[in-house]
Amino acid sequence: QAVWDHSAQRRAPALPRRFHRVVASMVVKIEFPEHYALCFVPLALSWVMNFFLTIQVAVGRKRYDVQYPNLYAPPGHKDADKFNCIQRAHQNTLESWSMVMVTMLAVGLVYPISAAAAGTAWVLGRFVYGIGYALGNPSFRMPGGLLSHVGDFPLMGMAFRIAYMAMTDPATVTAAKGYAKTHTGLEL
Repeated sequence: QAVWDHSAQRRAPALPRRFHRVVASMVVKIEFPEHYALCFVPLALSWVMNFFLTIQVAVGRKRYDVQYPNLYAPPGHKDADKFNCIQRAHQNTLESWSMVMVTMLAVGLVYPISAAAAGTAWVLGRFVYGIGYALGNPSFRMPGGLLSHVGDFPLMGMAFRIAYMAMTDPATVTAAKGYAKTHTGLEL
């Protein structure tokens, strides 16, 4: 026996009868705000940016003869500073990449165009950061770092604004007070 999946117009594998009610109640319609798809532009570009920085590290490993499993050039290596600048640009980007992209996608649910613009600025900044840092002088990373902050600081600001609006919303305050009273016995 099989369950008919009308949305896909194909036969789905049969499920035990006890799951029929659960499956039927799990249908959820998700709506995104207009222009939310723009957030996928910087998300996709961030993968290109990461690939670019990875290639820079791979080329640097070969050029400066830094062998695996060393993440950075070992102490005393003649080209340690040159290679380590390239590697540090990539590692520094990896340290913030996920948080920036998650914040952009979350903030985009309220401010889709602003979130996409800020995410794009961050990604472009990371390209500039990686190119500058790879020149072998740590101070050359500054323009890219500043451009990156033109992206991540507004995302943080928008996230804080959304959080503030949620915390000060009368319905949220009432719900929190009700939760506190029901689960802790505290009257707020």
